[in-house]
Amino acid sequence: MFKLGTEYGGWVVPQNLELNKDSVVFGVGVGEDISFDILLNHIYKCNVFLIDPTSRSSKHFEEVKDYKRTYSPSFSGDIQPDYLFKIQDTRPDFTKFTYINKGLWNEDTTLKFYKQTNPKYVSQSLISNMFGDEYDTVEVTTISKIMSDYGISKIDLIKMDIEGSEIQVLNNMLDNGIYPKYVLVEFDLKLKNKDINSETEKIISRLQNSGYSIFCNDNYNITFIKQH
Repeated sequence: MFKLGTEYGGWVVPQNLELNKDSVVFGVGVGEDISFDILLNHIYKCNVFLIDPTSRSSKHFEEVKDYKRTYSPSFSGDIQPDYLFKIQDTRPDFTKFTYINKGLWNEDTTLKFYKQTNPKYVSQSLISNMFGDEYDTVEVTTISKIMSDYGISKIDLIKMDIEGSEIQVLNNMLDNGIYPKYVLVEFDLKLKNKDINSETEKIISRLQNSGYSIFCNDNYNITFIKQH
């Protein structure tokens, strides 16, 4: 196993990751660190769908595209100290990136998107008790709707860091019979002590009962691999 991306935004994956130029990757929860997604595209030439309704996240994506064209590193936001080091020698093909300015949820609707009390931090949450009381209003959609809209028959890898929405999204994914080979999840509901009904352990059990094994559990940043 090895960690791909920055210390903060990277993920532990197998050395023999089964991806290629036709593979589809969903990066859900972009923030201001797409080192993992860039490296996947650089190494495997795969198609990457970035999904996040946060305005700072879409701005960061545009800044990274400009940086890779001009090599003039000037990023706004809360940038990790090892970010440039991780992406500076990559050659991502941005024609294979698609940015979707929506949140991921278990239905198509419009929801409140709660901000953090510290404006330095980019992450927001669809869960009301995760952060502060101030919010934006955003469109949300489902994995199956995105697949239908873009003519995607199979997702090879999905990575999600979505500040508590992971339970609804994962259950909806499994309800719809969608089984990516690799599922990478930060279980924020558990990490932020908001999981009063043990929903995290329930969805982990459901994934395991659906044929997934835990490849790496780094403090509830879990890499699952579909075995059967």
